[in-house]
Amino acid sequence: MNKILTYLIFFSISIVSCHQQQVRSLPSLIETYKKDDKKPFGSYVAYNQFKKLFDDRYVETTVKPFDETWDEIKGYTSNTQYSLYFLLAKNLSITSTAAIAMANFVKEGNDLFIAADYIDMQLQAQLDFLTERESEIIKEVHGYMHPASVRMPARPGHAYGYYYYPFLNSFSGYDSANTRVLGVNEAGKPDYIIMFIGKGRLYLHAAPRAFSNYFLLTANNYQYFENALSYLRFEPKNIYWDEYYKNQTISRRKKTSGESDGSADDKNRFSPFNVIKNNPPLLWAFWLAVIALVLYVLVNIKRKQRVINEIRSNTNTTVTFTETVGRLYLQKKNNKNIAEKMITYFYEHIRNSYFLNTTRVNNEFMNSLSGKSGVPVETTQKLFNTIDAINAGKNISDIELLRLNELIQKFYKNRT
Repeated sequence: MNKILTYLIFFSISIVSCHQQQVRSLPSLIETYKKDDKKPFGSYVAYNQFKKLFDDRYVETTVKPFDETWDEIKGYTSNTQYSLYFLLAKNLSITSTAAIAMANFVKEGNDLFIAADYIDMQLQAQLDFLTERESEIIKEVHGYMHPASVRMPARPGHAYGYYYYPFLNSFSGYDSANTRVLGVNEAGKPDYIIMFIGKGRLYLHAAPRAFSNYFLLTANNYQYFENALSYLRFEPKNIYWDEYYKNQTISRRKKTSGESDGSADDKNRFSPFNVIKNNPPLLWAFWLAVIALVLYVLVNIKRKQRVINEIRSNTNTTVTFTETVGRLYLQKKNNKNIAEKMITYFYEHIRNSYFLNTTRVNNEFMNSLSGKSGVPVETTQKLFNTIDAINAGKNISDIELLRLNELIQKFYKNRT
């Protein structure tokens, strides 16, 4: 029993240690878009650039539902005074009251800027537009990353890009007579539009990652933020930066007496454990798994037989053996065989370290390897061109063998 307890403690410490190492090596990729979040997908950079664009105005941070904010400021709107509300979030899930308030806010002559992956269907119905998200969701589920970019028709030929999940969300179903396309995704579909509704303007952006710290700090992408916001009117009476609708989940349900009010009790109704409880097959599977785990622990508490140490066969891994084999190959001048083994070990390193399939080496494979390893694309292409030439030839010279070794060692040194 003491041995089992010791193993469990050691296993727990190992898991915690591995988790801490992973946390140190890779920053959090949660898309919070909070103004004080300096992680890759916070909006610290966007918020500070936003304030600089309106350096002569006070930017108020709001942490309450939009309909409450609208009730407070609706009296300020007039033909000469209007408000700007800037909303940046991963998912925008709102009540019908807030959807109506947003529609009225724009119709009365104010500017509403929304950048979100998911925009509530109630708001889409109120303002008469549709979102297309399926293709981007599929790419994310499969973990497909590549150099992704967005463009603006006002700057033809210039793309703003980074290496991550693709930009494929877009808008459709809008009235083209009252709508202008300001930006497109990598597929050429509109992902940034302005809709003229009533006296005001609605700005919709389907790629909030384009306003993240990671994107804006890549190359000259900060210019994309400046160009995107250059379409705003720059004399608002009041400016609001939203912090209420950050990091929401898409799932929303209605109570029997009306809509969800966003209370803690309402959110707990849709916790993962409640989903299991509400589905009998899942509940049975859950309890069976718990019972099986308990039985396994009870049965294996006491060992039936002492542990017999495994007797491993002797292996010759000395430096002398390696040098002898190396001299044998060099004496026979079998450079082709040596090169093939070097290539085999290099491919094995790629599969184990970067989880890439080496059966098909093409441009897409080399771009993915370059993105994951940090080695420049040119260096990667030169290495695989050399490998292809060696595989195609029957015999290779000492110079070609040395060249292959230099390129492989250069790849190892340049990786991150």
